[in-house]
Amino acid sequence: MTIQRNYLYGLLVATLTWSGSLLAQTSDTFDVTITIEDSCELTTPATDMGFGTVQLLNTNYTATSTVSVTCTDDAAYDLELDQGGNDDGTTRRMADAGVTNFVSYRLYSDAGHSTLWGDGATFGSVNAGTGTGIEQDITVYGRVESGDNATTPPAGAYSDTVTVSVTF
Repeated sequence: MTIQRNYLYGLLVATLTWSGSLLAQTSDTFDVTITIEDSCELTTPATDMGFGTVQLLNTNYTATSTVSVTCTDDAAYDLELDQGGNDDGTTRRMADAGVTNFVSYRLYSDAGHSTLWGDGATFGSVNAGTGTGIEQDITVYGRVESGDNATTPPAGAYSDTVTVSVTF
């Protein structure tokens, strides 16, 4: 019985040794690469800025919008706001349906309404930022200022469309 067990054990070792020598192995390597360039995009659609329903324009009314931008980490970018579709060259304005009556408004990059936001040439400076690699929500602060609207125009719905752009 011992001879048989030793024989089987020897046969097993010989088989494993012999089969191991038949399975030769070789290896190689390969590189995995990616190149990331500075990039930015406006990701989530900007929210509308609604001043609500008001009566007289004898006080200031405020509202906000949120612009979402995603840029590669450490990428410098500028957010620009155009003049809107109803400006008169010096003021952004919302217009009624007939585009005959207007409500002036201003857009700011800060809650204190001290830094006008535009395209760097018109209506204020750009809003500069640095990418974090994830989406950043940037608030646009709007204000209908009583001093800009000497009279309250006729009742009705007033609107404007402002385009936001990101450059990097």
